[in-house]
Amino acid sequence: MSEEKQTAEKQPSGKRKSKKLVITGIVVVALVAVGVGMMVWHEQPSFCSTMCHIEQTYVDNYAQDQNAPGTDKYGHEVSNTNAMMAVLHRSTKATAKPELVCVDCHVPNFVELAHDGMNYVSGSYPLPRDERSASGLQSWDGKTGESFCANENCHVYLLGDDGNLSYAKLADSTKTRAFNPHEQHHPNLSLECTDCHKGHRASTVVCTGCHEHENVAIPDGWLTYDESESLMKETFPGAQAA
Repeated sequence: MSEEKQTAEKQPSGKRKSKKLVITGIVVVALVAVGVGMMVWHEQPSFCSTMCHIEQTYVDNYAQDQNAPGTDKYGHEVSNTNAMMAVLHRSTKATAKPELVCVDCHVPNFVELAHDGMNYVSGSYPLPRDERSASGLQSWDGKTGESFCANENCHVYLLGDDGNLSYAKLADSTKTRAFNPHEQHHPNLSLECTDCHKGHRASTVVCTGCHEHENVAIPDGWLTYDESESLMKETFPGAQAA
């Protein structure tokens, strides 16, 4: 019988159990620490660029200085970064949080993450990423497109008594402008927030697709409908803007 085995057999069973408990405790603490670390990292924009969007483009876009010249997610110049909602909303006094991060808007849905992961592995994850509408962003959670912008955490003042976006409140929020873009000028025309308000590229005054609005100033950094269409055709030849 080896000396190590004889020594082990001589040790009291209680002492051996105590060592096992200590080792088990260390392993559990280590796993908890790793899990907590992953959760903390998961909340950071760097997680998104590393694990999801593969490249740094989106994080660099989001982290640009506000109210300054910059570039969109496709590398196109933008005269004012405030025209991109991801930049405009990063540092804000409109919510309880002084800074919004990716997951505040793009709430993780594990089924969606698994779907995108499989697409990436299979080579069906296009870069640069095409645009998604608000309803597309919310579809995995079974929510309406309007809830992407107006919910219990963001733009809550636009919610009606039923908890959904109130178009009357939306129109009232910009009623002092020379041209009220949120007035329901065409009730039968179905538009989503993201048709005009773009997250990672210059927002678009969709109304200019039909109306010249020659006496109404285009917000700094924003694009007319034709300019937006031209930019997207340049980025995705043969495809229509989303």
